[in-house]
Amino acid sequence: MATTLRIPKAAVSMREGTLVAWLVPDGAIVGEGDPLYTLELEKSTMDVESPAAGVIRQTGVAGTKYKVGEIIGEIGEAQSAAIVTAMRGSLQRVVQIVPELESAMQAWATDTGAGPFFVFSKIAFTAYEHRGLTAPPSLSIATGFSGEVLIELVQLHDETPSPWRELGVGTLAPALIVDDLDAALAMQLESGRACITRGTYGFGARFAFVDTPTSTGRVLQLIEKHFVLTQLTSAMREASTNWDRTSLTATLK
Repeated sequence: MATTLRIPKAAVSMREGTLVAWLVPDGAIVGEGDPLYTLELEKSTMDVESPAAGVIRQTGVAGTKYKVGEIIGEIGEAQSAAIVTAMRGSLQRVVQIVPELESAMQAWATDTGAGPFFVFSKIAFTAYEHRGLTAPPSLSIATGFSGEVLIELVQLHDETPSPWRELGVGTLAPALIVDDLDAALAMQLESGRACITRGTYGFGARFAFVDTPTSTGRVLQLIEKHFVLTQLTSAMREASTNWDRTSLTATLK
């Protein structure tokens, strides 16, 4: 259920206030207590915090004066409360398995403002192993930013066993970017969590999946920092910042 955002009565005599500026972009994923906007009162200003975690949809216009109680937006339900909570920490991307990329991209763009998306067909893997099996799956991905979090949509093309297939269609899973994959895995193992998948993307970044059924969900993906990955992410972030919403997808220049 969505939470309505109304101009609060911040003082006994207050009847109206000016929405000075939004502090987060429209469509961003926010946590409960995150500052949403600056409100100007008669003799002071204040930052108003989010009453709930979810996706912000803004209808109020910065610089406009509103009466107390007027609606200026809403916080829509996020697809996973656990994911939203994690997003306030070190989480940098969320993975979702989808039946088809095009419709999934459209849904994320409409629901959260994510985009534009960059599509990578038939991802290549090397040194891949999943639960003792070395045959990599055939899959394509589409990635795009929603606020500060990169959304990674995965479409599987075959029935090969993989962590993505174990997650199942519709499931959201967190992914962390780590400086040293081996060190990060060692920490996970010390916590009693098992590594179920390891491999290297075709562009050189190593990754692993850890079984974490009691914390973040079914699995947690760890991706090691890599200069190509950093460049790709920066280009996607810039595209999101300058996105005019005329096209759902974009290409890397």
